[in-house]
Amino acid sequence: MKSACVVTLGCKANQFESAAMEETLRRLGYSLCPFEHGADLVVVNTCTVTAASDAQSRKLIRRARRCNPSCRILVTGCYAQLQPRQLVQLPGVECVFGNMEKARLDTIVTTGGAAVQVGDIAAARHCPPLSINAFAEHSRAFVQIQTGCNSFCSYCIIPYARGRSRSVPPQEVVAQVERLVKAGYYEIVLTGIHIGQYGRDLPEPLSLARLVTILLQHTAVGRIRLGSVEPQEFDDELLDIIAAQPRLCPHVHIPLQSGSDSVLRRMNRHYTGGEFIRLVEEIAARRPACAIGIDVICAFPGESAAEHSDTVHMLEQLPISYAHVFPYSRRSGTAAAAMPGQIDGRTARQRAAQLRKIAAHKWQTYAFSRIGTCVEVVFANHPGAAGWRGVSAEYLTVQVRNGDITGGRCHRVVVDACGDGVVFGHLAKK
Repeated sequence: MKSACVVTLGCKANQFESAAMEETLRRLGYSLCPFEHGADLVVVNTCTVTAASDAQSRKLIRRARRCNPSCRILVTGCYAQLQPRQLVQLPGVECVFGNMEKARLDTIVTTGGAAVQVGDIAAARHCPPLSINAFAEHSRAFVQIQTGCNSFCSYCIIPYARGRSRSVPPQEVVAQVERLVKAGYYEIVLTGIHIGQYGRDLPEPLSLARLVTILLQHTAVGRIRLGSVEPQEFDDELLDIIAAQPRLCPHVHIPLQSGSDSVLRRMNRHYTGGEFIRLVEEIAARRPACAIGIDVICAFPGESAAEHSDTVHMLEQLPISYAHVFPYSRRSGTAAAAMPGQIDGRTARQRAAQLRKIAAHKWQTYAFSRIGTCVEVVFANHPGAAGWRGVSAEYLTVQVRNGDITGGRCHRVVVDACGDGVVFGHLAKK
């Protein structure tokens, strides 16, 4: 039996699509093995959100050749969608195929064809027909409900790599979730590129909140977690379900990107800092235990010291539990790449460090507030050297040294202490 490996960079959408491609390879008779074992066939599912992501993809392709000089290398994903000619020239690459072509992996593997198989993603009007029956080595499963993005933020290349927003019909999402629940998954994470736009393109338009309601009514899923949702897409229907539905995780992730209104306008973000603050405060008031995470980009072109200070002050003010901080990454082909006032690397690193210090304090404060409370944790499938680790409904990484724990199942844990990015606890008495 020949061996294969799918190595994945980037977002949860890529991770779901990699899981689907792994199932395709199993159906073709391949046994899956770790990347370092030197598989006969390697599929590299790339990301292109930053220049560093591109470089990491190229590095993985070179490593695959070192692990097994005779391996077949296939490259897909967002970097492949945008720069196929660049990637196909790398030594050992047999074929480069696009995001829509992931659904044709069986044909690409068995019959080959052109070295570059990348279609016009902008013309795509449906999600690639991908599904999974399991999420290998994961205790929680991702389900793709949507792909593509219509926003065209000035710094972002992803709409060009993923195309317009397209939604998976609700009956297909229900069937996918049912398969995973039957396979034993307690938590389902709804993923996509821009899930707040879910359903707008369907023949019978549907909202994200309505999809969640359908899943809760028609499946036995233990709990649902939402992927990132844009601030302007939290309508009353979605806020109501977040506040009232116990099977929807008390955790939201909302991209802020900047606390400065002038920077937000240059980013082509369609809300103000004041609107963002009011949204976060409303969520915190309606579901007090809810963990609220945000994304922030610092050192955007032309960002003045005063504009950066606006972001600093907003982060200090917001009732959030964590923040992901990214220095701006210049991407060729985006509007921001041509903007004047590109910030030097040293300043960008300093600003990022300042914001990350605030973010660390926010997480520590939130984690400390959970000490003495009971959280529901889905543990990894196997314990590590320091014991069992899992993810709570509030998106806390929880560690328990020992106990009667079943991987992939939900257990109630009393939080005892918090450390560096982890909270520690013990199993609650039954």
